[in-house]
Amino acid sequence: MSNILKKIRNFRREESGTAVIEAIIIFPALVWVLVAMIVYFDAFRVRSVNLKAAYTISDMASRANPVISKSYINGLQKVFNFLAASNHPTWIRVTLIRFDINDVDDSSDDEHIVKYSWGTNGKSKLTTGDLVAYKSRIPVMANGDTAFIVETHTRYVPAFKIGIKASDLNNFIVTRPRFGAPCWETCIGSPSS
Repeated sequence: MSNILKKIRNFRREESGTAVIEAIIIFPALVWVLVAMIVYFDAFRVRSVNLKAAYTISDMASRANPVISKSYINGLQKVFNFLAASNHPTWIRVTLIRFDINDVDDSSDDEHIVKYSWGTNGKSKLTTGDLVAYKSRIPVMANGDTAFIVETHTRYVPAFKIGIKASDLNNFIVTRPRFGAPCWETCIGSPSS
């Protein structure tokens, strides 16, 4: 019996091989943490790149002078695709709005009016009626002032399913035209009209 007790005590004190056992236990958790960090970093990177691409498109639209057209906006879509580098379908919508104050009375009939709008890849145009939903996102504008609303969309799907779901990355940017409101397709009195 003492021989058995001696072997049990020796087994309890023995420490060789514990590093291998600890590595087997910790290694899967270490791999999971590493993959999770890569996925989270990639999600923030894609979100940041998408936002920067949206601001670039908005700035390009604001510099269009004197004419903006469907082909110009479709060109902006190509630039956005290049900058966002998404493997999933994207779209942009560029809308020029004007703010008009109702001078007749002091009612709340002041409104934003869509001058023109164009969406790419099947995105519908924005109408004046649609602007009611955007009213809280549009900054205060002076009477007769114009602004571009540039909306962009990209789908993000993580490489691994570790805590982040696939999501839509939508951006909404309002920018004033740099050189006055450009005409849609052609300007009256311009050489191209």
